[in-house]
Amino acid sequence: MQLSDIKSFSPEIILIFGSIFILVYGIFFTNSKDLNKNIFYITFVSLVFSFYCSIYVVDAGTNSFNNLLNNDLYTLFFKILAFTGTIIITYISYNYLKDLDILKPEFFFLILLSLTGILILISSRNIISMYLSLELQSICLYILAAYRKYDIKSSEAGIKYFIIGALSSGILLYGLSIIYAFTNATDFYEISKSINLSLENNENFLILNIGFILILCGLFFKIAVVPFHMWAPDVYEGSPTSITAYFTTVPKIGAIGFLIKFLNIPFENYSDAWFQILYLISIASMVLGSVAAVNQNNIKRLLAYSSISHMGFILIGILTDNQIGIKSVQLYLSIYMLNVLGIFTCILCLKNKINGYFLENIKSFSGLSKKNSFLAFSFAILLFSLAGLPPLSGFFAKLYILIAAVESKLYLLAIMAVLTSIISAFYYLKIVKTIFFDKPINDIYISIPAISRLIIIITLIISIFLIIFLSDLLEIISTVSLISNL
Repeated sequence: MQLSDIKSFSPEIILIFGSIFILVYGIFFTNSKDLNKNIFYITFVSLVFSFYCSIYVVDAGTNSFNNLLNNDLYTLFFKILAFTGTIIITYISYNYLKDLDILKPEFFFLILLSLTGILILISSRNIISMYLSLELQSICLYILAAYRKYDIKSSEAGIKYFIIGALSSGILLYGLSIIYAFTNATDFYEISKSINLSLENNENFLILNIGFILILCGLFFKIAVVPFHMWAPDVYEGSPTSITAYFTTVPKIGAIGFLIKFLNIPFENYSDAWFQILYLISIASMVLGSVAAVNQNNIKRLLAYSSISHMGFILIGILTDNQIGIKSVQLYLSIYMLNVLGIFTCILCLKNKINGYFLENIKSFSGLSKKNSFLAFSFAILLFSLAGLPPLSGFFAKLYILIAAVESKLYLLAIMAVLTSIISAFYYLKIVKTIFFDKPINDIYISIPAISRLIIIITLIISIFLIIFLSDLLEIISTVSLISNL
């Protein structure tokens, strides 16, 4: 291990030490009046400092720890998205969990540790680091899902997530062991060379196919695409709302960033094996996610199915298997994350006046426009953007995915994407209709903290005015879309 290795790994080291310090601080200052506030500040400083180091270490060299990890502009882009999402969610979680009287140091510890796993996953260029990072984040996510331990739904969500997640991890590990047995390598580049050599020698690829399919199954569980989606609606509904926002964005950013790298490096010349699989899963995810969301009454379940549909869109960009497709995925993920975080921030501003519970049933949003026009307008615009209505940001995200699909002659996928977008517009419009046209409910209590208002305004501005700086954003994405030649 060299000094350059430690330097390149410094963002993750900061997060690890930050999480350890939080635990120690929580133990020795349990009775402190400002315990949670101080730990919140520690968490925020750790995130910002780690974020800065992530940008700084890109120039430290691409590979570290004997090619176990790599830091390039491609990984930096996904890390920036992960950091942005985590910082926003940490902010909105503070007041939310405090109101529920469940704010504890353990929450911040788990957030930092799960983010560490996500960052390592994004940087991984070895199946060992890939698996360990997935397990690190997964263990934290299981606990976060059951964070409200005295709530039946939250406990159920945690148990269900753990069982299905453990199953997917086992499948993934079995697939990785088969790949190792076939190629005798763990490094992505070495795996690629072994597969290419086997292709030249016309060897039997049955075992390799099995291992590859098992790995994809494990990864598809993590991003919740059909038919590996069954856990998502229940877990999203049962988890605390701010944690649901985390599940919907940050772990998926890490998984998608890694999936693109995984398919384009060790299996670059093996696209025939995974093209048809991703093709069918993309269609199934878009159709099921859109159709199933129509009849949902709980906003978190609706967004769970919506997320499944959006992952289907993202798979289209991956299927194009070119730089245009990668750029479209990066643009889509960026806009999707901001829209979703803006929507969840709006949701966390709504409570029941009588019992103080945060509102989750769509009918409870009735007449919101009469109560607070700013929140209603912001909610509607972000929903329209997520639906892909022009000229909002979500429209351009879907447009570039469709352009990439057409240029790659994936016409059926493009048609299905348009049709499912029309269906999704229906259930988003249902929420907007409830907000603006249904009879107001008197027991709605609206509280918009200053930070939440700022987050909503920023996401709103980006959604409405993205067209002004779209060319600059695309130029940035073009710069960071290239995966380093490992």
